[in-house]
Amino acid sequence: MPSKHENLGGELSGQLIAAAIAVHREFGPGVDEPDYERALSLELTAREIEHECQVGLPLIYKEAHLDCGYRIDLIVARQLLIELKAVEKLHPVHEAQLITYLRLTRLKLGLLVNFAEMMLRDGILRRANSHVPGLRQRYQVALNTTFDPLSHEVIDAAIEVQHVLGPGLLRSAYEAALAHELKLRGMKVAQRLPVNLVYREQLIPSEKVIPMVVEGSLMVACVCAKEVEPIHLARQRSLLKVSDVEAGLCFNFHSDSMATEIKRISSSYRPK
Repeated sequence: MPSKHENLGGELSGQLIAAAIAVHREFGPGVDEPDYERALSLELTAREIEHECQVGLPLIYKEAHLDCGYRIDLIVARQLLIELKAVEKLHPVHEAQLITYLRLTRLKLGLLVNFAEMMLRDGILRRANSHVPGLRQRYQVALNTTFDPLSHEVIDAAIEVQHVLGPGLLRSAYEAALAHELKLRGMKVAQRLPVNLVYREQLIPSEKVIPMVVEGSLMVACVCAKEVEPIHLARQRSLLKVSDVEAGLCFNFHSDSMATEIKRISSSYRPK
């Protein structure tokens, strides 16, 4: 019977795994991610393995440098990307993040290492950069909804953003990329608009902001979750109620199929 971890081969990845096992043997599964990172760096140095920690990764969307860069935990020998976790269980979005980072850096190989496992080898995923640009997924919402032309244009832009960036990034990245995409299409976009909260005719100072308003009439919210839950929509409706617009859209950029995770937001909705 083939080994569950036979795909962890390769000299460089083998050296990294051996170093990570040494760290895990010393600390076990109970400390924090930054602690593992520092210890792993010391172990790699002791083994004379070239590496860099917290490597900056600027986010470039269609030749534009967006102000929401990332940091990669480790890059070993300038060819192996390492993402470290200390979580109870790896989530598919962690794997998606690794694959997206590989695509953005154009590195060929990456390891996702979760130190919170009892046996470290149970928390290691090895992934190759096999991204091949393909046709953009088309959405089918026009067939069974009454979205207006503005909403359709924003939906098309959001699907383009997910196609270019992929899943696994932070919400701020998708917000910045979507705003840039909409501006490329000649649309007016306002971001991070202040909220005026009023209760019993008294103004309540708040640091809350409206994430994005398109053409002065459509609020756009970006979600990064396994699926859009009622609480996500309730939070966006709360923002919509205190904005100057009446309609909105919510996109889940971590969804495998964005077409199924596009939600309309209405300020007139009231929970039962």
